[in-house]
Amino acid sequence: MKKNKLFHYSLCLAILCIVTSCQKHTSAIDGYARNNDGFYFKLLVLGDGNDHPLPDQVLVVDAVMRTQADSIFWDTKHDAQNGLYIVLSKNELTHSCNPYFLNMVEGDSASFYINPKVFFRNYFDTVVPSFCAKDSLIKMDIKLNQIISKGEYSALKKMVEYRDAEDVELQELKKIDAYVSQNYPSADFDCDGVYMLQKEKTNGQPITMGKRIKIEYEGYFLDGKPIDNKKQELEFTYGTPDQLVKGLNIVIGTLKKGEFVKIIVPSRLAFGEKGSSNGSIQPYTPLVYNIKIIDIK
Repeated sequence: MKKNKLFHYSLCLAILCIVTSCQKHTSAIDGYARNNDGFYFKLLVLGDGNDHPLPDQVLVVDAVMRTQADSIFWDTKHDAQNGLYIVLSKNELTHSCNPYFLNMVEGDSASFYINPKVFFRNYFDTVVPSFCAKDSLIKMDIKLNQIISKGEYSALKKMVEYRDAEDVELQELKKIDAYVSQNYPSADFDCDGVYMLQKEKTNGQPITMGKRIKIEYEGYFLDGKPIDNKKQELEFTYGTPDQLVKGLNIVIGTLKKGEFVKIIVPSRLAFGEKGSSNGSIQPYTPLVYNIKIIDIK
């Protein structure tokens, strides 16, 4: 085992030296090697695996993806809880991270900086979104957890697609109960299943159907990660269909001008079994919201 790890370490050092020598200048990013295709690479942690992946195998990785300003916009913890699957193709050994992946072993962690156009085409099959329009590089940190065959990959996909919805809903309720017990042990939920964690009451004007209201709100996952990067304001006519997720409509209808609430909305009253249309919120995800009624007209 020690000889294998020593060989793997030496091989990684050799790759870095070759990559660096194949360019006219070294990377301006500290500690990263840059190749002629514009990929920046840095090995962070050596794993204890023995075998390198082969073309046409599949990598199961944990990944965190950041903008150039170091803001996380995608990670496996929130967006792909079963891991990110990277299919290694014989036809994509250039203009991709595949040459680096082929020299990793299970347990390795690495960091990349990638041109946004290449990154979003390779990993999301889309053009560069507006929030990365001014970035010249995207950062991707990964940990290689497992190397599997394409047959195993297909079986895993089917297992995820056909998992029992009742079991998933039960796991969601357990997560909510654990969060409430730890942080808000005296909290209760109404007949519609929304958990009321905190409420600041006023004697202001109540909300009724047809009124134009203005709210300020923030949304979070149970671990505290924000859905958006800042507080949002929204003005709408209360009772108009599809303005808000069902859970928010239920709670807002009970509030008065100036009141503030903190709630948990279970997935069945939020984005349900399909998740959000843009993929930012996974299926069966409960959400925490802070809501304040700013004005009623």
